[in-house]
Amino acid sequence: MKKLDLLELPDEARDLLRECEVQGTRSLFEREGRPVAVLISYDEYLAMSETIEIASDSLLFARISGADEDARKGKMLLVEDLIEGQDVE
Repeated sequence: MKKLDLLELPDEARDLLRECEVQGTRSLFEREGRPVAVLISYDEYLAMSETIEIASDSLLFARISGADEDARKGKMLLVEDLIEGQDVE
């Protein structure tokens, strides 16, 4: 991945990046009316990367889907059920 120092960018670009970082604003870049790139915050990028990683792991995805199905059917454990019989301070 290419890295750039923000201080080397023009003021307008730094303002756009600050807006993205602080407010979570997304920006769509177009060429001749066609989308070519999207600017998102680094935190959002990490979250999206993690989501893709989870979705790509078929075993983990199956376990999550199974847990979702159990939750829909009401087959859930409460925290109290998990700690029953243990000393809780």
